[in-house]
Amino acid sequence: MNIKSRYDALLEILRSRPATLKLLIIRNGIFVDGEEMAREIKGYPEKFRTKRSHKDTALVDGFLVDAESGFVPFVPEEIFIEVDRRESIVKLNVNRNSPFRITNTHGRLEIHCNELDITIPVRLSVRPDIHKMKINDRPGDEYVQVLGQDRVAVLGYEGCSGWFYGTQCKFCDACASRPQEKSARPSLNDLKGRFNNNAKNWLAEVEAPYISGVIQAYDKVMKDQAVGPHKHIHLMAGNMDDAEAEWRYMLRLSAAMNEVHSFSNHDSYLNLIPPRHASFLELSKKIGFRNIQFNMEVYGENYYKSICADKHSKVPFDMFLTRLRESVEIFGKGYVRCGFVFGVQPDDIIKKGIRELAGMGVVSDYTIFTPKRGTPWEKRKRPDEIRVANFARWLGTIYDDYGFSPLYCAMSSRSCIMNELRVSDGSPAS
Repeated sequence: MNIKSRYDALLEILRSRPATLKLLIIRNGIFVDGEEMAREIKGYPEKFRTKRSHKDTALVDGFLVDAESGFVPFVPEEIFIEVDRRESIVKLNVNRNSPFRITNTHGRLEIHCNELDITIPVRLSVRPDIHKMKINDRPGDEYVQVLGQDRVAVLGYEGCSGWFYGTQCKFCDACASRPQEKSARPSLNDLKGRFNNNAKNWLAEVEAPYISGVIQAYDKVMKDQAVGPHKHIHLMAGNMDDAEAEWRYMLRLSAAMNEVHSFSNHDSYLNLIPPRHASFLELSKKIGFRNIQFNMEVYGENYYKSICADKHSKVPFDMFLTRLRESVEIFGKGYVRCGFVFGVQPDDIIKKGIRELAGMGVVSDYTIFTPKRGTPWEKRKRPDEIRVANFARWLGTIYDDYGFSPLYCAMSSRSCIMNELRVSDGSPAS
């Protein structure tokens, strides 16, 4: 099926041009010449949210790094596309063979697709003023990032414990950096190396300066009128061996931020691995979070254990479900979310799980599986667009049946199309 036939089929399923084109771009990626953009766009890449066009995530001498050492151009990490006079954000995946190509025509960025005979206006994601702020000689956006137009994101630390043992989720690249690249964020490489995996000693050194920097950057971002129309606050971290130490640290960080600008006044999320002790759920609610999010990634004990072995070793499948159920009792129906990676298990299995979670009051979200270099599944095929569209349409009916809302908004949800399903004519996705 050529891309024109796929476009027509998707449009018939989704009944939304913004959703259809965003899905095609996510699935097919975009060809973009980072070196050309650096030559033609003033301030590129420094002024924009960018990333290297590819990484080679690996464990080298016991450290999780991007092992690629050669020159790799920077490309946009995310872009805003305008379809039918509505903007949406898309997380950019580079594909030299994509039918979609970003061009710079007389200073106007556009996506061209000759096969569809369309041109889509594009806007780069500009780093907010926080990156100009220096905190401990580091740029402010190493403490607090703005993803998309209005997601205020704080990462507790860099890395994920599973990578050190070869038990990471099979699709995860852990956003590794090159060895020489430093960051204000604490790193599990230091915890594993200099501190011999002693979380208490590691946190004694890194926690206070990092929380101090986060508070300063958070205050500036929350006062920045350019960050809008909403401010979705998202705190997250990977997985540490000492899960209890991780939870206590993240709650201390959260409480310090909440003192500056209250989480309860905003669409706020704590996104961690579920705690082994249920008391942490109550503490999260008391701090002020409106939502709590636990990403199971795949549904079913056998899939969870085989695909996300590190997570399963810390929080077994049945305990994961119990914590979700307990979270609904504390946060309320529709305020507990569970993230999945679509396309890595049979659709009937994930649908069964989503139905069961919806019955509890848990909202399911998804990202579309994309193979990443250096991961165990780097050669695995991504799901077909028609399959994704049918699933998204089905998930929309679940949202409608239970009164759930999509995650964030179209200006900050980068990797799925649930917001866009509802923008074409105002009708629900059922």
